[in-house]
Amino acid sequence: MTSRILLKNVSVKIIWVLFLGTHLICTDLFSQNSRIDSLKTALESTQPDSAKVNLLNEIGLEYFYEEEFDEAKTFFLRAIKSAEESDFRKGQAYALKNLGLVEYYQGNFTSVFDSWTLSLQIFESIPDTLGIANLSSNVGVIYYDQGSYARALDYYLQSLRYSEFLEDPVRITTALVNIGGVYTQMQEYEKALNYYQQLEFYLDEIDDPDIESAYLLGTGEVYSLKDDHKMALEYYLQALKTTRGTTDYAHNLTMIGKEEYELGNRELAIKYYDSAYAIATEDNLPLDLVQTRLAMGRIYLDEDPKKAIEIYEEGAFIARSMAINEDLKDIYEGMSKAYLNLGDYKNAYVYQEEFLKLKDSIFNLETDDKIRGLQFDFDLQKKEDEIGLLEKEAQIQELQEKRQKTITWAISILLFFIGLLALGQYRRYKFTKETNRIIENEKERSDSLLLNILPEETAQELKDHGKVKAKRYEQVTVLFTDFVGFTSYSQNLEPEELVASVDHYFSKFDEIVERHGLEKIKTIGDAYMCAGGIPEPDENHVVKIIEVAFEFISFLRGSKDEMKESITPFDVRIGLNTGPVVAGVVGTKKFAYDIWGDTVNVASRMESNSEPGRINVSENTYELIKDIFDCEYRGEIKVKNHGKMKMYFVNGRTNDQKSPEKKSGVSEKV
Repeated sequence: MTSRILLKNVSVKIIWVLFLGTHLICTDLFSQNSRIDSLKTALESTQPDSAKVNLLNEIGLEYFYEEEFDEAKTFFLRAIKSAEESDFRKGQAYALKNLGLVEYYQGNFTSVFDSWTLSLQIFESIPDTLGIANLSSNVGVIYYDQGSYARALDYYLQSLRYSEFLEDPVRITTALVNIGGVYTQMQEYEKALNYYQQLEFYLDEIDDPDIESAYLLGTGEVYSLKDDHKMALEYYLQALKTTRGTTDYAHNLTMIGKEEYELGNRELAIKYYDSAYAIATEDNLPLDLVQTRLAMGRIYLDEDPKKAIEIYEEGAFIARSMAINEDLKDIYEGMSKAYLNLGDYKNAYVYQEEFLKLKDSIFNLETDDKIRGLQFDFDLQKKEDEIGLLEKEAQIQELQEKRQKTITWAISILLFFIGLLALGQYRRYKFTKETNRIIENEKERSDSLLLNILPEETAQELKDHGKVKAKRYEQVTVLFTDFVGFTSYSQNLEPEELVASVDHYFSKFDEIVERHGLEKIKTIGDAYMCAGGIPEPDENHVVKIIEVAFEFISFLRGSKDEMKESITPFDVRIGLNTGPVVAGVVGTKKFAYDIWGDTVNVASRMESNSEPGRINVSENTYELIKDIFDCEYRGEIKVKNHGKMKMYFVNGRTNDQKSPEKKSGVSEKV
């Protein structure tokens, strides 16, 4: 529950106090259109000075409140330019802060960082203590959002120092909540408690229910994580007076129920869970509905498994519809245990499988988040180095200009000055030529990167039209692979070793797929998906993709014989299905070429019903390859959501010499 409480109490409720709490932001949220018109009228008669900068900032904020972000950005850029022309440094700093706020809402975090760090530098140079406190906290938010908790902490602490200098209790308590939340996320619980407890001195003075809720819920969470359930319960009970009537109330009740249950007060815990469920239902809070069902199910898990299953199913229905995967994973685990307690081993196995799939998926997302944070740190460090280089170049340019001024007054060295100008022109020519070369190289590089994630035809359509139309293909063969026992490996191996192993195999898979002219679709955890017959139809694609499957298996077998010390050996299951699909590009930020349709679902089921080292195909694929490959009929096997389906193992080409090797599903000649 750590991330949920931190999100509610820090990232949403408190941070925005710092984003919007500046004296230049004095707007009326009503009658926005008429206010914008009146501000624009006033702007026409305003001279280019500080008053004009303030008006441009106000108009931009009005557009921002209306969520017309492009218009808001236009006025903030004008404010920056006007502030530079009139040397109004304070107005320039606030305009940069406001521009970063728009970029933050649009998800352009690198641009946000640029605007806010420059704004902070200007506030420090003026100096403006209020602006420094404000922007230090804002920059901390960027680092926190990207998972860089240590650097976020540095900026939050700086914000706290300046807020204490200003003796501003609202800013002080906001900084204390943020710092406590970061330390909780870093699992440094004693430090988190220290900063939360410093809030107590200010609570009566500020009389702010949001900050008091953040303090009480945050402190309760820390004690709960320390397994001090009595203290956690005490703070959660105190929080009821500030959360009542808010969207935090149901969550607060659920947390009290959990602590009561941990303390052995089962009936009282049920009472709080029921109250939380009723409020969450009335206020339409799906996350709280799921979490109360999850907590209630655990109570009945051992003594009444049937009732536990009923409760879990209610929560699972909501969690699936809202994609609340973290809690859905725990619900599946609970349902597996409940069925096990009933002796229903079949359903226990089914939900254990669903639990493991979601666990793998969440593990991959968390890994992606860590990589994203590291990449963000790398990009920022690179940008800081570039800024340092530009500053040095600016100093050099300044010295050159002084020298040129001196030369203009020295008649005796006029010819040298002319020569210097000629040299400058030559350097400019070389610079222009080099710049054009760099631009061309970057264009080729961007085109190459785009072709790495999209087919050439699709990439060209995206560049020409800015979007890609979905296309239907009547005959496509989809291949899925899955490493056997990957979940157990992922729990026991170091992350670096696990990633290195998966990269070793998937890199070779990519090479094989490209060599056969097929299309890689994506990887999902330890699953690999590719397809034949797209984006260009190919009558021979079924044979090619079967040959690719055999090469996958042959490569894994060969890897075991020549295994590197840092690479973990895996067995693989492979499944294929042929049929119609719809293909297209999803997303507007990170493009992804993907395919959809029942053909894809059946291919996935073929893989899950395959065996290690074997290729399992559907009846659709079998009808297309039966005269080319030796196939072994497996009978009709039950498939989830599809009933019974005929399946076949592919042993090799029909003209191959039969050998004991065929029993493993690998043909030496393929």
